[in-house]
Amino acid sequence: MTIEEIIKNKAQLLELKKSTIKHSDCFVMTESNGVMKGLTTMNIDDLENGIIKRSIIGNTYNWLDSHGDVHVGNTFKKSISERANKVFHLHDHKHEVTAIVGKFESLEEKQVDWLDLGVNKTGQTTILLGSSKIDKESNEKIYKMYLKNEIDQHSVGMVYTKIDLAVNDKDYKEEFAVWNKYIDQIGNKAKAEEKGYFWAVSEAKLVEISAVLMGSNELTNTVQNIEPLKNTQIIEPSDDTQKENKQFFINLLK
Repeated sequence: MTIEEIIKNKAQLLELKKSTIKHSDCFVMTESNGVMKGLTTMNIDDLENGIIKRSIIGNTYNWLDSHGDVHVGNTFKKSISERANKVFHLHDHKHEVTAIVGKFESLEEKQVDWLDLGVNKTGQTTILLGSSKIDKESNEKIYKMYLKNEIDQHSVGMVYTKIDLAVNDKDYKEEFAVWNKYIDQIGNKAKAEEKGYFWAVSEAKLVEISAVLMGSNELTNTVQNIEPLKNTQIIEPSDDTQKENKQFFINLLK
């Protein structure tokens, strides 16, 4: 579809997007190297009780995905505040009881460096980060795949509420203004420039986050520990140890 056709049918296309739930589809992998060390987390493997905890990236903002969308601002802020306890952790966008993988203990929009996402760009962007308690009893197959670090793509199931068309053509004043507002924030800017347009999604209702084979936004990894904790008790250092550590860093700064 050409830009002229998109502009001509803009109202209908907006209504069509707002009337459907967005899921993942196949994409062409970019040159991203995945989540790097700067985003490691404290995953926990409680194998005795069949429970593991994983931090997952449900969406990366300011990134053009295979739907032609770029999530901007705080896309899910309102939704998280209103329905965080109702957001499901599923697999493959199957809205079935047997597709439940775990339960989100927290959901947040978090600022991270592009470099920590493996993207060669300075500055920061926002990720939708969820901490999920995944239990073996709910779905043993997916549980084992997370345990073996075999799941590394996720996708949101969402409903658009606020969305604008951005077009790289000064003849379309309104759409060109949206383009200029966001284009320099986009991590894969070259892809947007090649396409010539995108949909800027500023607000959406978050329904679920699914483990998928391929996400429409490839920057949706499971955040990894170098080595997950296995039934480990965290012991606070003694007062003497803390004093020694403090003095060590003071000496380094001299």
